[in-house]
Amino acid sequence: MSQVRKTETLEDRVVAIMSKLPPKSLMRFKCIRKSWCTVINSPSFVAKHLSNSVDNKFSSYIFILLNRSQVHVFPDKSWKHEVLWSMINLFNDRVACTLYYDVDDLNIPFPRDDHQHVLIHGYCNGIVCVISGKNILLCNPATREFRQLPDSFLLLPSPLGGKFELETDFGGLGFGYDCRAKDYKVVRIIENCEYSDDERTYYHRIPLPHTAEVYTMATDSWKEIKIDISSKTYPCSCSVYLKGFCYWFTRDGEEFILSFDLGDERFHRIQLPSRRESGFEFYYIFLCNESIASFCSLYDRSQDSKSCEIWVMDDYDGVKSSWTKLLVAGPFKGIEKPLTLWKCDELLMIDTDGRVISYNSSIGYLSYLHIPPIINRVIDSQALIYVESIVPVK
Repeated sequence: MSQVRKTETLEDRVVAIMSKLPPKSLMRFKCIRKSWCTVINSPSFVAKHLSNSVDNKFSSYIFILLNRSQVHVFPDKSWKHEVLWSMINLFNDRVACTLYYDVDDLNIPFPRDDHQHVLIHGYCNGIVCVISGKNILLCNPATREFRQLPDSFLLLPSPLGGKFELETDFGGLGFGYDCRAKDYKVVRIIENCEYSDDERTYYHRIPLPHTAEVYTMATDSWKEIKIDISSKTYPCSCSVYLKGFCYWFTRDGEEFILSFDLGDERFHRIQLPSRRESGFEFYYIFLCNESIASFCSLYDRSQDSKSCEIWVMDDYDGVKSSWTKLLVAGPFKGIEKPLTLWKCDELLMIDTDGRVISYNSSIGYLSYLHIPPIINRVIDSQALIYVESIVPVK
């Protein structure tokens, strides 16, 4: 018996083509025809476009979101903090051994004053979680949309003085998608302390247990959650999201990874491989081919050079983790730090002058990327492999 195949309409073909277009084009199409606007805003189309974008990230072209900042000092000694966001489209022609790229400067009107910078603290499905001044924002750089989160009820105003007055401070921020609740969440860790002297000097600081809270996009509100980690635990990096978990590089006397399950809203501790005997130190984590990876570096003072290792977490069963050394690079001179691994053998770095460099470890070749406009020394720099989406944040 022959099966009846559903006839594909012209509208179906148009939707299929549109779901593979970049967000910039789709934002224009929303203004051309009302029916297109309805289609593009529909949850099913947003999901289809995201799925196509994720599949496309394994192609030869890679998008990297670069966040840099510099300080301008004026003749009257006043100063201004300038934030520069750029989208880099990289393509490595292995046959010609040539690196091609283009750069799009992003002008996003972050709410901040001239003395405040913008730092990335999480990323998921095209949405970036940032701290801009004193505000937490969810931002989609591809659509230029952002949402400002409500204030925390656990973060209190700084006390004016006096001993044994509670002081709260930001300790860590994570962002990701809860697959069970089908909702985006932000988790925030709060550091608490008090002082045993009226001047509130550091040496009289008394650490108190951390507190934590979770924001859900659907309710646009925070709720307090349980956290059971040492009061000396300090997340030291931008969080990394992977398959329902947020991860931070963390210190509490030793280095480890702190993870947070966005589903059951519980924290876990993951051990890093031991490298202290070799002089290498872990200091940063990032996402590498759907795995958690960490940079490990060694500074040679006699040669004024840095060497770098990249370790990838193969497995974690809730108790033990296993790691594999993926890459060894260096020694390099004049390198400030590595930023991310954008191909299996291409390492993106930034030098001490603020220039962005791509290093091919297979052939040992350095390529300098011309990314204007940097005039003064870069004081902050972050980079992440980015997948463009039209996921709404408003």
